[in-house]
Amino acid sequence: MVPVTEMGPVLDFYERVFGLKAAYRSDEWTELPLADGVMIALHRGLPTRQEVGLGFEVDDLEAACDLVTANGGTIVDPPKQRQDEGIRRADVTDPAGNRVSIASR
Repeated sequence: MVPVTEMGPVLDFYERVFGLKAAYRSDEWTELPLADGVMIALHRGLPTRQEVGLGFEVDDLEAACDLVTANGGTIVDPPKQRQDEGIRRADVTDPAGNRVSIASR
């Protein structure tokens, strides 16, 4: 579950940056399907600015980071090569301040 203070900006962020589409939307609860039976739930009223444990793999890490900042997010740790993992990764926050990671191979 991803906590939000205001649903609109956070929902827009996940839709625009990661291409997710809401299957259900309200001001209090929104569901973003990832795969069959797997979804991210945005929930208003919980404390924000959390490490929510989400990680997204993208084809173009720099382009994804540009989308993060263009849609109200912040780059916390810029893209870096993770030698032992075989990926490049950046840590970002969504507009509510929740921290997620973005990686590319």
